Amino acid sequence: MVEAAGHAVFGYYTAALVATACIAVTSSIQFLIIGLRQQRDRLYLSYAMLCLSIASLSFSNALFGLSSDQAHAVQMLRVMCTSAAVSFPFFFTFVGTYTRRALGAKTLLTITAIAVAFAAYNQFSPGTMFYSHISGMQSAELPWGEWITKINGVPSPVGWTFHLLTYLAFAWALLMTALQFRRGERLPATLLGLCLLTQFAALLWGDIVIDLMGMPYPYLDAFSFLPFVLLMGLSMASQLHQRTLQLERTTRHLREEAATREQAELSLRHLAYHDPLTGLPNRRSVMDMMAEMAAEARRHRGACAAMVIDLDNFKTINDALGHHVGDRLLEAVADRLLGAVPPGSALGRLGGDEFVVVIGQLSAEESDAASHIEAVAQQIRMRLAAPVSVDSRVLAVGASVGVALFGGRDGEPNDVIRRADIALYRAKAAGRNAVRLFEPDMQVAADERLELERGLRAAVEHLDDDHSFQLHFQPQVRMNGQLMGAEALLRWRHPTLGDVSPEVFIPIAEETGLIHNLGAWVVRQTCEHIRNWDAQRVDFGEHLAVNVSPWQLSHPGFVDSMERVVREAGVQPGRITLELTESALLQGFESALQTMYALAGIGFRLALDDFGTGYSSLAYLSQLPLHELKIDRSFICGLRPEAPSPLASFIVDVGHRLGMTTIAEGVESESQRATLAALGCDGLQGYLICPPLRHDAFADWLENHERTRQTAARQAP
Repeated sequence: MVEAAGHAVFGYYTAALVATACIAVTSSIQFLIIGLRQQRDRLYLSYAMLCLSIASLSFSNALFGLSSDQAHAVQMLRVMCTSAAVSFPFFFTFVGTYTRRALGAKTLLTITAIAVAFAAYNQFSPGTMFYSHISGMQSAELPWGEWITKINGVPSPVGWTFHLLTYLAFAWALLMTALQFRRGERLPATLLGLCLLTQFAALLWGDIVIDLMGMPYPYLDAFSFLPFVLLMGLSMASQLHQRTLQLERTTRHLREEAATREQAELSLRHLAYHDPLTGLPNRRSVMDMMAEMAAEARRHRGACAAMVIDLDNFKTINDALGHHVGDRLLEAVADRLLGAVPPGSALGRLGGDEFVVVIGQLSAEESDAASHIEAVAQQIRMRLAAPVSVDSRVLAVGASVGVALFGGRDGEPNDVIRRADIALYRAKAAGRNAVRLFEPDMQVAADERLELERGLRAAVEHLDDDHSFQLHFQPQVRMNGQLMGAEALLRWRHPTLGDVSPEVFIPIAEETGLIHNLGAWVVRQTCEHIRNWDAQRVDFGEHLAVNVSPWQLSHPGFVDSMERVVREAGVQPGRITLELTESALLQGFESALQTMYALAGIGFRLALDDFGTGYSSLAYLSQLPLHELKIDRSFICGLRPEAPSPLASFIVDVGHRLGMTTIAEGVESESQRATLAALGCDGLQGYLICPPLRHDAFADWLENHERTRQTAARQAP
């Protein structure tokens, strides 16, 4: 190196400043690119701008040391001061982000405003922001013989303020570093702490050793940034490497998750179209296949068929042996069906114990197609009738099959399944283990039933407003004509179908659950008639009888409901006779017996209706708290004095021996009356006495009947 005494020359110090500037510029460019690629990451961008400020400070410091005139030296000093002021916002942003204590937007805006104010003052102040005024410049010799330029002047209060704020900034940064260290982030906190302490020592060196003590040494501020750049670069490169590894792990995890999701989607897609138990296509998939077959039939002018298969004894097996055995049975049935259905057909499970087979490419001739598909259905039925081995058990299940033909025009899947279901219902009604082919009259019957069900539901929902339900009354009399009471019989007039027989609408009410509300309404109406006739002094006998469905008797709240109705109506329970059928007892004798004793305990009279047509066990008859025994009309219709029925005589005798009143139903002739009188029957009910009448006509009949009896009594000798 060549030196000229007393003149500034390019030496070690200046070269070191230029090298520091180059390193800072390189780091700035590197992390600027990284920050932009990392979606404008504040940590990398603020660090890049801080390095750029350090580069500007170092390079202008080098040019300042080589200045040959005062104007150039002052200009470089301004650049140095501006670089230092501009670095403040980037310094606070970097330290806050690095230590995970990022400053708020308002705080950063305030710091930026202060930095801009210092930079502006520095530009317009004659002596920069460090000097109030400049007295001159001189060349200073460094200890190793290198000469650099220095400026002499009076220090400015603004400069001292800037120095104070710089110390406060470093104190804040050291505090943030200490907090980061306490959180467990020790390595990054240690690196940042070393850099800050190095920079802080360089500031103290310049302010104390050089400015206050006047020692001929160079400022080390720019050099103190070199370890900052190197260590922070190393730290952030390490963090970037960790992020890269984390990103790779995340990418690998996402790929595994995507593969798992894809597998799950495949499983869900399979579950969406297949039954999870048997693996067969489910209802949705079968519907799609039926639509495709219907389109194929439309193109080739052919026919298709759908068979709905319902297992006959599955519920009994499932309830008795458990769902596990039931599931195994369904799997075994599915395997057997797979081997029984014709090639090219579609087999699926509709749900529960119902399966469906769809067969295409049938003859366009309906009779030929019907014959073929019925033969196939019979083969499947016989195949399913064979015992099935499940878990070392041999089970006989059997099946009923409903078949519906369809083509291109009438191949809407839901309609086809509905028609097959109607045929299946007919097969079940025929005694099960049968095959039925859908016919148009089945649809008519199904439509009529649906219309009846809808009308019945609407009528029950508006019992108090809709007068389509009415009670008719049929008297019950003793053999001498004296009134015993009457039976309340429910009648219903459909708005379009007219009068509907109780034998038709009562089973529908029981199947749909409407019988409970309807039965309660009958009892309320009966109580109301009792109350009105009592007020009008109409003698209708000792009691009114109402029929009780087995479904009502098995309902847990039936007893409480009956008691509440009669209490609210103010009618004594003993004035109402509840007529039960033997079928009500067969559904659960012990439960029915408890219910009957509860009703009898409240005070209701109990009668057994249609005795002799059901189970007719004398063992249970003796246990029942009955008051009446009603002889079914089937035993009455053939009665003649010369040929009395032994069964009718037996029923009368049993009733009397058990302390019950016996009443014969369906009495239509005087010969039947005479025969029953000879047998010792207590009462009569039937068209011979009076047909069922509306309440007003029944009241008139009661009046005429009583008048006739009184007249006959007066004429008697």
